Amino acid sequence: MGFFEEFDPAQALSLAEISRNSIRADVERVLSKSGLKSIEDFAVLISPAADFYLEDMAQRSSLITERNFGKTIRMFVPLYVSNVCVNNCRYCGFAKRNNIERKTLTLEEVRAEVDATYKMGFRSILLVAGESPKLVNLGYMDECIKIAAKRFPSISVEIAPSPVSVYKSFVKNGCEGLTVFQETFDSEVYKYMHPSGPKSNFKWRLGTPERALEAGMRVAGLGALFGLNDWRYEIISCAIHAKYLYRNFYRARIGISLPRMRPAASGFQPTPEFVPTDRELVKIICALRIVFEHLAITVSTREPRYLRDGLVGLGVTQMSAASSTRPGGYAEHETAEGQFDIDDDRSVEEFANMIASKGYEPVWKDFDLGFTEQQS
Repeated sequence: MGFFEEFDPAQALSLAEISRNSIRADVERVLSKSGLKSIEDFAVLISPAADFYLEDMAQRSSLITERNFGKTIRMFVPLYVSNVCVNNCRYCGFAKRNNIERKTLTLEEVRAEVDATYKMGFRSILLVAGESPKLVNLGYMDECIKIAAKRFPSISVEIAPSPVSVYKSFVKNGCEGLTVFQETFDSEVYKYMHPSGPKSNFKWRLGTPERALEAGMRVAGLGALFGLNDWRYEIISCAIHAKYLYRNFYRARIGISLPRMRPAASGFQPTPEFVPTDRELVKIICALRIVFEHLAITVSTREPRYLRDGLVGLGVTQMSAASSTRPGGYAEHETAEGQFDIDDDRSVEEFANMIASKGYEPVWKDFDLGFTEQQS
């Protein structure tokens, strides 16, 4: 039985209601609890009542993170290979209906982008593409991965959900991880937000992380896009998903990203109350760390510099820097339309210096495929 069959939306809705109505005594009970924490405990820790304990939560989160990850921030870079997409997601800059300049990189252009990001200092790369079965197919992505593998020891992909056989091919060619945002865990909201295209299949997308892990990938990154639906329901559902993956793929590294809606060519305007405030985002991060001690938590350049600076040491373990969401954005200086606008536009050097100034170390390489080959 997969996660789609196990996931109970009514449970997530109930936990979201518990979160909204928790009182200080509930928060104190959870914080005084020893041992493993439950998803209900997580719901309590993101409640309004938890605001009174945020400093305590931040200190706990910092200590847990340092104990499990050291004083480090893992650095990665997204590399967009195509903005061509057959889907019509209402919120996305790449949606088929948007009148934007489209580009799918040639393999030579991919090589140039890989070289450019490598020279920037990165050793962990995330290959990203819109969903275009004709252009961004198995053969094309296999070649992209092979090119990246000549430079990068850590490669992940964020592309159209695929079957196990495709992910096995990616693994064979050097890919270790997959990132996929469910966008929303509410099937009705999902249907409305994805009116046409392959992405309209809620069930297929929900099962993507487990198919990737079954294929041999060792990293699975999850996320919901804050701004489409009640953020409490979404992050609670995401936590339920993470717990399922930990239970069924205990050797995998599970991560959660926390993307808040950014301006894009779609012109989509999120409902304000569906987007967590800065304070609520900090609370989410601390609660995730307290409940999931080994969880990778990612905050990207979507977020403003002042917030990203403040999050170093509070539970976040992975950050991108100097990112471009445009195909050709590193070697060709942004010749095509991006997926969304970034906020923190500092250079790699500026961002790494900020991390170091806080007593933390930017980590460029933390994995090598050769190690797992030696162990097998």
